[in-house]
Amino acid sequence: MPHNPVSRQRRAAIAVALTTVFALVGASCSDDPADVAPPTTTPASTVTPTTVDVPLSEQDIVGTALSANVFTQLAAYVVNAGLVETLRGGPFTVFAPTDDAFEKIPADILHAVEDNDLLATVLTYHVVPGEIALADLKDGELQTVAGIPLTISHVGEQVYVNGTAIVAGDVGATNGVIHVIGDVMVPPIGDIIDVATTLPGFETLATLVTQADLVDTLKGDGPFTVFAPLDAAFEALPQATLDAVTADPELLATVLTYHVVPGKISLSDMADGDTLETVAGIELEITKDDAGNTLINGIPVAVGNVQATNGVIHVLGEVLVPPS
Repeated sequence: MPHNPVSRQRRAAIAVALTTVFALVGASCSDDPADVAPPTTTPASTVTPTTVDVPLSEQDIVGTALSANVFTQLAAYVVNAGLVETLRGGPFTVFAPTDDAFEKIPADILHAVEDNDLLATVLTYHVVPGEIALADLKDGELQTVAGIPLTISHVGEQVYVNGTAIVAGDVGATNGVIHVIGDVMVPPIGDIIDVATTLPGFETLATLVTQADLVDTLKGDGPFTVFAPLDAAFEALPQATLDAVTADPELLATVLTYHVVPGKISLSDMADGDTLETVAGIELEITKDDAGNTLINGIPVAVGNVQATNGVIHVLGEVLVPPS
């Protein structure tokens, strides 16, 4: 999803943030937390390389991440959240999203994370106490510093965390290890309805779910996998189509439940050519492109594996239209 160009003020804020962090990891840095002055603006998206350069000399986690040159967004958010001193402790295992991972998140959702005091929780959701090498990551749950567990899984030799692939592992640091991921992991902030009503961008979906009397269903135990269209997806529909759907309760329920699949299915659980049976009784087709992106009926998943207490949400930029 496109972002606004980075303003000079925001570029300056990021520069201040990174300069501060470099000062912290220098040879003679001060241990006084007052020396860490978080920037006053939200870091904006930047275009960065997709490859990860492992630093030649080992530093602590913050310094190592900065030396890789693809984690400027993560570093700036760490400063914003006042977590630099925390990440100088450890040892820790950090699942570090690249700048490109933050680029995938709609800007209004990123801003909402800060506005709702969720930033520290989201960041520490990527940090696990102890140093765990890639080969030692076993299937099952790991407790994070945020107090919310992550799930490790394997497909062949590929390791996944919450269904997100680890694209580079075992980047060493003096106080732990970094595993690189290509998506930002969103911790569960409630059930599926709670997530849709807390994060911006799903107002139309939440309204239609209420109109179709599906709220109690999606607040149930589930688990469910929901392919959730953003508001802009509904706005892109012809008004006559939207009016016809909302005027027919049965048709509305069919369209909405066509976006819901029983069970909790991460993107890593979906293979090219798979089909998923929806609650509407109509199948969805899964495809994977050459870059490994997941498409649902040809519509790419914009943000995947958003966790909920009763399932998982995959965000779409278009509405899935059932046959006929």
